[in-house]
Amino acid sequence: MGETTRESVIIRPATRADANFIYHIGTHCFTDAWKKETVIHDLEQPLSHYWVAESEQQVIAFACFWFVVDELQLVNIAVEEPFRRQGIAKKLLDAGIKEAKEYEIKTMFLEVRVSNEPAQIFYKKQGLSIVALRKDVYQLPKEDGYIMTKVL
Repeated sequence: MGETTRESVIIRPATRADANFIYHIGTHCFTDAWKKETVIHDLEQPLSHYWVAESEQQVIAFACFWFVVDELQLVNIAVEEPFRRQGIAKKLLDAGIKEAKEYEIKTMFLEVRVSNEPAQIFYKKQGLSIVALRKDVYQLPKEDGYIMTKVL
């Protein structure tokens, strides 16, 4: 079920056993990371779909998607620092989109911090467009976010 991206990186659906890794990656990558209990709870929800990237049997990245009616929401995507800029985030995004299409989901959206220009550039390369500004959507620090979307 997993998919090899580079020689030693596998993309696969996450399991509850991955919760600790997902939590730790989140704390390294986000100032407002979810608590471990929140990650565990979300992993068990039927609308939540998680994918992880694994290298040498170590989880190095994850993506969390919510499938809501006919929409795909990218909730979180994070790659550990040493593994960035290797195409792993794109592979995780592609895995979530592929799965969403199997559920006949038609559109994708996400929120991204206004200050996170590298992420905005990445998402634009994946075909997403900024459609709105959401005020004060982020905390720690407080910040506006862009809503980005694309048709699948």
